[in-house]
Amino acid sequence: ETTSRNSMLSLCMPEMRQRKVTRTPGSPSSSSLHSWVLLDESGTEEKGQKEEKEVKSETSWKLEPFRQEDLVVVPSSSGDEPDEELRCAVCLNWPKDPMVLGCPSEHMICRRCLSGNLCPLDHQPFAHIRPPQRAVLTMLGRVNVRCPDADSGCDWIGQKAHLEEHRGSCLQALHRCERCNALLRKSDGEMFAEHHQECQEPSSLISKSCTSDDELHHDDGLNNKKSCSRTADGRREAVERIISAYEQAEKINVCFLVDCTGSMGPHIRAVKEHIRFIVYRMRASLPSAQLYLSFVGYRDHCDQVQSEVLPFTNSVPDFEKFVESVRASGGGDTAEDVHGGVEEATKLDWNTNDAATRVLIHIADAPGHGSKYHNLSPGSDNYHAQGDPKGRNLEELVGKLKDNGVQYIFGHIQSNTEKMVRVLNETFPDYIQSKEMKNTSLVAEVVAASLHSSVSNTVSTLTSNMEASPDIILSSESPDWETITMDLVTLRQCRPVPDVAALYPGADAKLTREFDESTVRVAVAPLPFARGETRATRHARREDGSAVVVKHFMVPLEDEEEDEDGHHACVAAAPTASPVFGANAFESLFTLSEVSAIASFLADEFSKTREAKDKIRFLSSAAAWGAEVMPFNLEDALPTGEFRRFSNNVGCWEPDAPKTLMEFSRFTHEVTKGHLMVVDLQGVFSAEEGWILTDPCILSEDLTRFGSGNMGPHALDRSLASLKVLLDEEPVHIPAPAAAAVSMYTRDPSLGLPWGSYKPPPRAVATPWRPPHTPALKPEDRELRLDDMISLLLAPRHSGRKNFKHVILEEAQITALIEVARDTFMRQPTLLELEAPIKVLGDIHGQFYDLLEFFAIGGTPPETNYLLLGDYVDRGKHSIEVISLLLAFKVKYPENFFLLRGNHECASVNRIYGFYDECKRRYNVKFWKRFVDLFNSLPPAALIDSCILCMHGGISPELENFDAIRDLARPTDVPDTGLLCDLLWSDPCSDGSGWIEPDRGVSVMFGADIVEKFCEVMKVDLIVRAHQVVEDGYEFFAGRRLVTIFSAPKYCGEFDNVGALLEIGEDLSCSFKIHRS
Repeated sequence: ETTSRNSMLSLCMPEMRQRKVTRTPGSPSSSSLHSWVLLDESGTEEKGQKEEKEVKSETSWKLEPFRQEDLVVVPSSSGDEPDEELRCAVCLNWPKDPMVLGCPSEHMICRRCLSGNLCPLDHQPFAHIRPPQRAVLTMLGRVNVRCPDADSGCDWIGQKAHLEEHRGSCLQALHRCERCNALLRKSDGEMFAEHHQECQEPSSLISKSCTSDDELHHDDGLNNKKSCSRTADGRREAVERIISAYEQAEKINVCFLVDCTGSMGPHIRAVKEHIRFIVYRMRASLPSAQLYLSFVGYRDHCDQVQSEVLPFTNSVPDFEKFVESVRASGGGDTAEDVHGGVEEATKLDWNTNDAATRVLIHIADAPGHGSKYHNLSPGSDNYHAQGDPKGRNLEELVGKLKDNGVQYIFGHIQSNTEKMVRVLNETFPDYIQSKEMKNTSLVAEVVAASLHSSVSNTVSTLTSNMEASPDIILSSESPDWETITMDLVTLRQCRPVPDVAALYPGADAKLTREFDESTVRVAVAPLPFARGETRATRHARREDGSAVVVKHFMVPLEDEEEDEDGHHACVAAAPTASPVFGANAFESLFTLSEVSAIASFLADEFSKTREAKDKIRFLSSAAAWGAEVMPFNLEDALPTGEFRRFSNNVGCWEPDAPKTLMEFSRFTHEVTKGHLMVVDLQGVFSAEEGWILTDPCILSEDLTRFGSGNMGPHALDRSLASLKVLLDEEPVHIPAPAAAAVSMYTRDPSLGLPWGSYKPPPRAVATPWRPPHTPALKPEDRELRLDDMISLLLAPRHSGRKNFKHVILEEAQITALIEVARDTFMRQPTLLELEAPIKVLGDIHGQFYDLLEFFAIGGTPPETNYLLLGDYVDRGKHSIEVISLLLAFKVKYPENFFLLRGNHECASVNRIYGFYDECKRRYNVKFWKRFVDLFNSLPPAALIDSCILCMHGGISPELENFDAIRDLARPTDVPDTGLLCDLLWSDPCSDGSGWIEPDRGVSVMFGADIVEKFCEVMKVDLIVRAHQVVEDGYEFFAGRRLVTIFSAPKYCGEFDNVGALLEIGEDLSCSFKIHRS
């Protein structure tokens, strides 16, 4: 259960009882300033009379409170800070607004770190919340903070314990006039003095403030601050300001900042495939939503295409088309160029669409460069010590986004990004919100919910009048009813609506305000368990033992008491703009009873034709008063169940709101002939009774009726627009995840594989490779001048010239070479079975002149047998020369020269990392497509003398026997999962054991124990692979059972590595030759 329509905060009042007052005959009660009166619709008094309120002779100013969470903590230069153990156990910052949970460990956390009724650390329910002991608060008072009015020019920095003393003399601190609620600073000088003089005049007071006869409107249905208006026009203006704030907040600019390296393919696809659902969800839940989309993809410094940017656009097809063109590839080390991505985001025109809500959705599986932002080993970050090689400061870049009003949401895929976000939040407290996005199927839901929350934050900012929320605490403990005294109260409850005609336009308003009076004894819990903006809720019991709840307006407490441990028994304050005693307060309570009665009548009409599970019932509400208690609403307690709020009173619906409740809201508008609509639906669901709801609002064109929750005709139109989208339009669903996006392996300890405990998901079996039945294609069949091509490509080595210019080759000759080479590959098995002696090379990556040096070192075929492990193209500037020479050797010497497939021999990768651009620039796109077809025919693995297994990437949990490789289909693209993917993508991991989640986000990693078990079961002596830069050109792993070979020295011009060539002798002895570029 919760009160009214607002978020739950904590409240603690020591007693509900007030001092006894003298009652005026015929009225609920009276005080020294007001008699209770009940106003009819014309505003005249039915009973009682008003006493004149004495006007003070001088203006009284009150220091405007500030929000504790807005304080900025400043590190102490003297080191005089509290003990580190006093930091918040969740965010690890000094708690500005600390509280202690009644969980088993009694964690002390920031109030903002609490969500729900479970401890965020041990996920156990807590019995209560209390403030820290006085000694702890004293120690936390030594934390250095800035003045809350620093943005206005105050440069004070000091201990938190001295803050209130400073604010008493601070010229920049806001002060509120207690007569007219005006806000001024002492630094305003003459204006401050003139207001002080003006506000002493009684006429001025009457014109500026609300008296007890004014109708007071509490905006407790919108989670916004209260506004007060003396006339219907003033009320309308106040409502329009709030609606305007919502519509301004619903102008949304959202940028997807996405790591686009090789591991991020599934998440890039998710952004593209889910965007229509996200747009639909925004239109459905935010009636006037105007959504503009942008995409910023970033990679790493070694990549040829380091970033791809789409400026803000309101065209969903344009956004989808752009994201479709983005490919996940690249990223040399684990850390990526986050600095570059954020920098590109700062360059966007965030003023597009005049958007008030600006959101950055950052999705990444790797942190930025620099040990400051991660705990990776130096080998996983090429710029581990220096940070960003271009000297950019990530904090400054993020600060630009913050200054531009951008709300930053970070989607974590792996835990290695958590430190980066934590470091940034230390500079900008609580700025970046963290969301879990590892599961791609949740991206749409998380993004939609985040955008919805961001709009709410913007509304709160636009409608805030700088008034602080009460610093209050709630109690979840069950009251001891035997110790609580029963109070006699009088109930005034609206009668049921006589007929639906009473709700038609023009019907007499008195028909819904007839009431019955009765008396009852009620025991009320001493502490509330929930609160809203204006009311608090307490458990209560009738004399017959039935459970009820009491909802009352919050009041200021004159004194605070402390218990023996130094705890404040209560820290509470009523909103300063709202009187809580008098006719206005009781009228507000009685109006809530009227609204509940109308909603209950309409729910009964709606439920007559519904099944039990779709029926709706509203709890009745009575206005109550007693001689020794403040007035309140009395309601039956909701049954046990999960309390949910499904809509508000400005047309916004929660994403998972049930269709039944939407149909009910529309029904109330139709059955009353458009006069009103019941909104702000919240409550619990019962399988036996259906929906049991409480605290509704009614929207109507008549703003003088139905209390502060009635936001008028504009809100009514917004609600109708939302329901039209939700009920009439074809819903947009999240696309079912593609097979490639499904997690590749499911843990199954019972599987009993000899080298792991993963069970591959079922997969359609492709037709295994079989050699062609047609005659072999020969060079002369395609007029291929093979010897001339080889001589031309080897000419730079023979001439001794290294001018690094391109070798000009005829397109027709390369096309013929591709055709013959493809036929040659398809006639050889998928698992090549070779014999020593042979020489092995790793990644070449377009470094043609280094490849020529290796042939000078090791010899050329047919005198020397060669096996190359893949990644011939991309990154370097001479990929066409490299692949052409290798193919020419393959066609010329098919039994002496062998090529395996690398992960860059794949269209989705080399489309991004240079080969596509080189082909397009030097020839044409069709030329590149011919190579793609060729790459799809390359074999993925080789076995030398039955005991040395070679591949580009690594081993796989699906590799149970060598027949699994032999039966792989060719030609084929590289799938996102499975055996072929692993052979090209997997990596060894020196920091763990077993099968491990990959740093790249694709395939798997494996520990030394897996290598040893694999070699033992498969009877393999050595695994030879490439795929990773190693400083010395080669690197052993798992007790020399695996070796990594890398043959591109000074890789990308950014590494200082050497290249290596592995020589396997006839006796299977291994040696290495090194080449420095």
